[in-house]
Parts: sequence; C-alpha cells; structure tokens
Amino acid sequence: MASQSLYRKWRSQTFAELVGQEHVVQTLRNAIMEERVAHAYLFTGPRGVGKTSMARLLAKAVNCLATDAAQRPCGNCTACTSVAEGRAVDVIEMDAASNTSVEDARELIERVQFRPAELRSKVYVIDEAHMLSTAAFNALLKTLEEPPDHAIFIMATTEVHKVPATILSRCQRFTFTRHGVASTAAHLRRIAESEGLSLAEGAPEAIARAATGSMRDALSVLEQLASFASGTITLEQVHSLLGMTAAAEVFALIEALLANDTAAALRAVGGVADQGADVRQFTRDLVERLRSLLLLMAGGDHARAELGDDEQELLATWATQAEVPRLLHWIKLFSGLDYQLRTSPYGHLPLELAVVEALVTSLPAQVGAAPVRATPPSPPPPLPARPTRTTAPPPPAAAPVQPRPQPPKEPVAPPPAPSAAQQEITAPAATSPSEAPAPPAESEDLAEQVATPGAAQRSAPPALPPRSAALAAAANADFSMLERLENHWEDIKRDVRPHSPSVQALLHGARPIDVEGHTVVLLATSPFHKDNLEKPQNRRIIEQVLKRYLGATYAMRCTIEDRAETRERDLRGQIREARQDELVRAAMNIFEAHIVDIEPEEQP
Repeated sequence: MASQSLYRKWRSQTFAELVGQEHVVQTLRNAIMEERVAHAYLFTGPRGVGKTSMARLLAKAVNCLATDAAQRPCGNCTACTSVAEGRAVDVIEMDAASNTSVEDARELIERVQFRPAELRSKVYVIDEAHMLSTAAFNALLKTLEEPPDHAIFIMATTEVHKVPATILSRCQRFTFTRHGVASTAAHLRRIAESEGLSLAEGAPEAIARAATGSMRDALSVLEQLASFASGTITLEQVHSLLGMTAAAEVFALIEALLANDTAAALRAVGGVADQGADVRQFTRDLVERLRSLLLLMAGGDHARAELGDDEQELLATWATQAEVPRLLHWIKLFSGLDYQLRTSPYGHLPLELAVVEALVTSLPAQVGAAPVRATPPSPPPPLPARPTRTTAPPPPAAAPVQPRPQPPKEPVAPPPAPSAAQQEITAPAATSPSEAPAPPAESEDLAEQVATPGAAQRSAPPALPPRSAALAAAANADFSMLERLENHWEDIKRDVRPHSPSVQALLHGARPIDVEGHTVVLLATSPFHKDNLEKPQNRRIIEQVLKRYLGATYAMRCTIEDRAETRERDLRGQIREARQDELVRAAMNIFEAHIVDIEPEEQP
C-alpha cells in the first residue's frame, strides 16, 4: 500500500497549525466568532501556499461542534474529523479543471437546493475555478449571488485574472502570499524532527529557496530527499538532487561582478556548466543572492534578506563594495534569462553574454558612471589655435617686428590710441570659439600681409570642446538597447503570436529603428501598419513582450519616416553611425570602452 505523502499527512487541521497567511486567518476567525461568515469566498495566490487547506479549515469551522467559537475548528469533534478524513457528504470538493462545462454547473445548482444531510452547512469548494467555461460562470451567477442559507461557496484559483468580474464582485476575495524562506525552513525542521529525519545546517534553507515560496513543493522535496539519502540529509545531497550549485559558485560569480573581473566571472559560469548543474537554477540562485544584497543595502534589515547567520557577514562585506544602481541593473539582466536558457540551442551562452553585458556594455550608461575612452586616459589638451598675426603693423619709423613662435597669453600693450583695424582683428580672439563672428574681409587682407611663411598651416580653426558627456552616455545606452532589440527581434515577434497572431502579422511590416530613453521606435512600412500597431490593445501586447526581453518597461511608438539623414547631423546620430562601423565596434569590445564624443576631421 502506498504511503501518504508528507504534504497530505501534515496538512494543517486548525488555524493555529497553519503556517503564514496571518491576515486571512485573523479575518476568518473574527467572522466565525461574530457569526458573520459570508456566502461566497475567493482564495487567490500561487500554488502550494494553503488555499485548499484554508478552504477545508473554513468548512470545518462553520460546522464545528465546539461550544467556544474562538476554538473552532477544534479538530476533535465528529464534524471536524469527518471533513479531515474526506467522508463528510456535505462538504463537496469539485475540480473545475475536470468539470468545466455548463452541464456541470447546472448539476451543482440543482444539488445546492437540498439541505445538508449531517452538518449545519453545506460547503462547496471549487478548485482551479478559473478553468470553468464562460457559460458555466454565467450559470453560477445567480446562485452565487443569492445561495440558500445553508450553502457556502469557496473558490480557489492561481489565475484570478481569468475569473470574470461578475464573479469577483459576488465574493469576498483573499490573496494568499508566498511563504518566506525562514518560515518554510522552520516548518521543514519541525516536520523532519517528527518524522525522524536529520537535516544538516543549510539544507532546509536550500530546500525553501528551491520551492520558491510553495510549502507543498518544499514538503515534496523533503520526502524525495528522505528516500534519496541515508542518515543525515546534507546540503550537497540537496544540491545534487535538485541540480543546484553550491553557494561557493554563486559567491564566486558575485565577487567577480563586484570586482569587475570579466575573466573570473566567465570562469565561474564555465565551472558551473562543466559540473553538469542546472544553469537555470544557478541563475535563480544568483538572482536570489543579489536580491538579498539589495534588500540589505536598501533597508539594512537582515530579516528581510531571509538568510542564515553564516551569510550575514559575507553580505556585509559585499555591501561595502556594491552600489544599488549596479545591483538593480544586474538583477533586471539576470532575472530575464530563464526563458532564453530554456529555449537556447547554445547551452549556457545566454548567461555568458549576460555576464559580459553586466560588466562591459551597458554598465556606464545604466549606472551613470563616467564613460571610458578607447584612447589613452589622459590625452594632452589640444594646442590653442595660432592667430593669423602677432601684432598690429608698426609705425613706419620703427624697426620691423619679428613674429613670435607662440602668441603671448596676454595681448602686447598697444599704443595709447589703437587703430580701428587693431580692434577688429583682436576682438574675435577674446570671444569663445562658438561665438566668434566671421572676420571682415579687410582684416583678412591685413593678416595676410603680416603672416609668416608657415601661418597657413597654423591657422586651423580651434578645436571644439567635448560635448555633453551625459548626452553621449545616454546615446550609448539607447543604442546598446537598440542592438539588443535588433538581435532578438525575430524572437519577440514569435512570442507575440500566442497573445495575438494579428499583431505578429503587423510586426512583420515593422522593424526597430531607434530607442529614445524608455521608448522603442518602430519604423512601419505603411500608415496601415502604424495605425494598427499603435492601437492601445496591440501596444500593450508588444510592450509586455518587450519588457521580458529588455528587462525594463519600455513604451512603443511607430513612425513611417526614416529620419536617418536628420539624425546624423547631431552627436546622437554621429554616435549611432560610428557604432555601426566594424572597426569601432571591435575597439569598443577590446578596450571595454564607450564613445564619448566625435571629433571633426581635420581639413587639409
């Protein structure tokens, strides 16, 4: 005979035994004590967090025979035991995934009119309620709104957005939250002690992290480990069974990221792949550790990080090296890799690319750090432009003045009454290069008369100062995101199809042409494509898929005009053109650099 699974054996029998969901427990307890139990409830939340258990507890509480309402459900009376053992004929559990039709709903409506056979109230528990058909929901509306006095409906679902609004308005809704790592680990220790199992230090926390907040999943893993291991269940056995990597590999990658050591980071990823570990699980562990570090730096609350005492000191050390903007960038980047790692034919390549991108491509623009030049870090300042003359022509009786090799920093003391010609020549030198007016023709003639033989080579226009570094950094960030978007454009169109095949067909007539801040610009081939892509419902679908690939929320707009010629006139357009050059791209990759300015070509 098969043994009973742990999650069924240790299902909570009273409100006091239920782990977590205190907000739901307190509300239902008060409703039972004050005899204000509603006629319909809707329990929502992820899998394995106690929705069905709470529904059974409520069914026992409304039928419990204990005289003290505060003690209901007591778990000992005949009503409680019959519900717990599944033999109460007045507690009907229906799986909506198997009974989706309107005929099933009509049968339920007919049966609900009969009074309970044994208990005080007849309780209908409808699990996976979102699987009911539209016709079935419509058939239940009237009964759900005004059921008989002896009937209570409890619906449970993991996808509340699929439940019609007309149903939601007729129910009291309770949202169940995921279990924390600390509470799940504590519950696992209590169950392991009762079952005679021994858990090594760190094993419960590892199981809790792998369960991602689902208590049922955690108990299933514990049961599997009880059969897998003999004696004490060690952390290594947990990692081996779940395909997880040891914390040392995750820590090595985080330390390499903090040290900006690309080679060490890639070695850590390669070591994980060589072990045959699950790279997706490794990425989840990495994101979880980065999240814990972010919580610790943002709030300083160790309890929110949900880590053991052995990792607190290490996190404190990392907190002195990390920066919150960089952590945000890394978490967004790595948390979007799960789908790529699942579908990529190239193994762990997406993770390697994400590691390099985290350290090289987008970091200066995302974090706001100073961009790096591909040229030497401290280039000499450009020499000041030589004037086309040295001084004004001397009086006829004076000796001829020899031209100086360099202009003096301050003008030579002029005669007591300078001529108008001198003022016209020296005025442009006092203004900034961008504000200097064009010299008059007579000044050019005078300059040619006093110029030295090499003056033509020294009369180049002064070099323009570098333009805004913030503008260049923003342009690099936008074009890095545009290149990423172009690389994944076919995948994006494919992922749009499950949401709307018509939107995918429209995207075949468009392509990404620019990224402006947090707006993706698509170039449509016709006004028809533009107008239909910019419809609100179509735009929402596209922006939802874009968020999955770009790691952040981006708006979308369309244009039918290619403004490439206009863009190339400003700094942003020049950076865009330069990034398309193969030699420039190679230099950026080799030197881990970004373009900060475009200098004009020297005229011969």
